[in-house]
Amino acid sequence: MVPHRWHILFLVCTAQFMCVLDDTIVNVALPSIQHGLGFSNANLPWAINGYLVTFGGLLLLGGRASDLFVRRTVFLAGLVVFGVASLACGMSQGSAALIISRAAQGIGAALMSAAALAILTVTFTGAERNRAFGVWGGLAGAAGALGMLLGGILTSVLSWRWVFLINVPLVVVVAVMSLRVIPRARAQQRPALDPLGAISVTGGLGLLIYAIVHTEQAGWGSPVTLACLTGAAVLLAFFAVAESRHSAPLIPLGVFRRRNVSGGVICGILLSASMLALFFFLTLFMQRVLGYSAFENGLAYLPMSLAVVVTAAMSAQLVGRFGFRTLLVAGFVLIAGAMAWFAQVDVDSSYVTGLLPPALIGGAGLGATLVSVITTVTHDLSGEGESGIASGLVGTVQQMGGALGISVLSTIAAARTDSAMADSLGTSAALVEGYQLAFYTAAGVAVAGVVVALLVVTRPVVAAEKEGASHPAPAPGA
Repeated sequence: MVPHRWHILFLVCTAQFMCVLDDTIVNVALPSIQHGLGFSNANLPWAINGYLVTFGGLLLLGGRASDLFVRRTVFLAGLVVFGVASLACGMSQGSAALIISRAAQGIGAALMSAAALAILTVTFTGAERNRAFGVWGGLAGAAGALGMLLGGILTSVLSWRWVFLINVPLVVVVAVMSLRVIPRARAQQRPALDPLGAISVTGGLGLLIYAIVHTEQAGWGSPVTLACLTGAAVLLAFFAVAESRHSAPLIPLGVFRRRNVSGGVICGILLSASMLALFFFLTLFMQRVLGYSAFENGLAYLPMSLAVVVTAAMSAQLVGRFGFRTLLVAGFVLIAGAMAWFAQVDVDSSYVTGLLPPALIGGAGLGATLVSVITTVTHDLSGEGESGIASGLVGTVQQMGGALGISVLSTIAAARTDSAMADSLGTSAALVEGYQLAFYTAAGVAVAGVVVALLVVTRPVVAAEKEGASHPAPAPGA
């Protein structure tokens, strides 16, 4: 029994909320940032991508550091870097300074997020862990939607600088409370460094994410994209070889032979690819086609946010009764249905009949699937020295999946829009055709999640089965 464990949950969830919030809170402030700091159209996306590249590229390293060193120390280090970088973002006087500060923010977020989930995993066990994951998943999902509302409010009432500065007081409060509440403990093993593994996987993932986000501007066939993809492949191949020979690897490759780890990772990528793409395209549709303001756009996401929170809390209870595979399948089915509904939008769609119903369905699916993905991966990675590996994997696949989904679906949507405009359709109608195809494709991604959950993820014995059987149930899928 860990003292103050629910206080610990509050602290680590607040930290994760800040990390996810900064994925989306900047979106609605981009026009003001461009005007204030003189960003070019080509460089403006890097106000977001600078954060994404370092956050996604360093999560595995942050997770492993949480296993090797004092978890609280790694968590606090991430908090400090994140807070200082947030202050630097808010005080930036030029585009280059903001991009560099955003990259530093991503470094802090990677350490903070990975350590936070590792702390949560070792603090809670059994049914309490499921409830904790429910809170974690619900807040993480809601943060993505609430970020756009909060960004619109802060930009309209105060200044774009406050989308970054709001982190500073939160960081101070969380850091002070963490020193009092979170135990100073680490995994019971001798710390060992894996510098080649850290450099190669961080560089490889960083180049891969850079290549993915670069395709939004230059396409998949550009020399820069191809060079980055080649470099990523070389570095990740080197990482695989180095890890197989190291006595204390950054991530033991053998963990991927565990079906719930590999299945959970794939499901996590598919989830992020579909849902972050939904936020991206739905935001564009509401502002470019329906003419919503930034504030109205953010307000429209509130019902979805509430659906995520409520469903995540319910899923935390249901996962112990029905198992995480059942919740994964149900969540992906709901997401696929919501995407197919969103694909019916047109220039005359109303919010009440055209957007609100699928938003509630998609939010419910996101809440259920977020909790199930975390539970699936950590189910087989809960042993000594493995909590950081699990947290690094969960965070990395979320960033990678989101970047991949937005990039690929943006290319598909843009191609369809260009084709429609060539057929003499108006701008709004052409945009709608692109968004419709993107939503249909995202629905297909969610269907792939159903297939992976059914064929790869195993079905653990749940509480109801244990009570009615005198012997363990046969192996899932047997």
